[in-house]
Amino acid sequence: MIDSESHYGASYLSHERWMSYVHQVTAIADLNPARVAEIGVGPGVVGDMVRTTYPGCDYVSVDIDPTLRPQVCASVVDLPFADASFDATFCCQVLEHLPYDLFRPALAELRRITRCRVVISLPDVSPFFFLRARGSRRLLPGLWNGFSLPSVRQPVHDFAIHGQHHWEIGVRGYPLRCILADIKQAGFTQPQHFRMVERSYWHFFLLDVPQ
Repeated sequence: MIDSESHYGASYLSHERWMSYVHQVTAIADLNPARVAEIGVGPGVVGDMVRTTYPGCDYVSVDIDPTLRPQVCASVVDLPFADASFDATFCCQVLEHLPYDLFRPALAELRRITRCRVVISLPDVSPFFFLRARGSRRLLPGLWNGFSLPSVRQPVHDFAIHGQHHWEIGVRGYPLRCILADIKQAGFTQPQHFRMVERSYWHFFLLDVPQ
């Protein structure tokens, strides 16, 4: 478990991290959500962003760490909510903190409590390329948004050495195609996904629940 008192200080809230919150909250703009859950509350800023962006939206915070003062203290693999309790659920930079054999069960639990869309983000160490130049957004949208490149040599991830993260996309044994296959196996439709140009290490997935 992360030491929240030392981890979520002022240095944690970098420009890139604020942009990740913007990407997260705007990923559900088309849903006009009435009820949203956030699994893994971090420094606690997303709730205010949700309530400001979607007036009247009921926001519920969930975390396994009681020192973060979530409204509900629970694990992502055992959430105390009825089926389809939320229009949308956020679970960003959380699932890599669990052993990978819990990834699919966690996805299934997120799908169970969500009516429309689950938004997750995961760390991705694979190479990334983008181009930001005048006119490139209109003429070369693929370059503007960026794309992953194949790795010549996939790094080895050792939890004992790297700590906190049990796995990351792009390390040996965890290619993107396996993550996408497990997302599909958990019952979601083909996800939209993108890496943040501001910090390509964060890879977002918009997982729609079949209606």
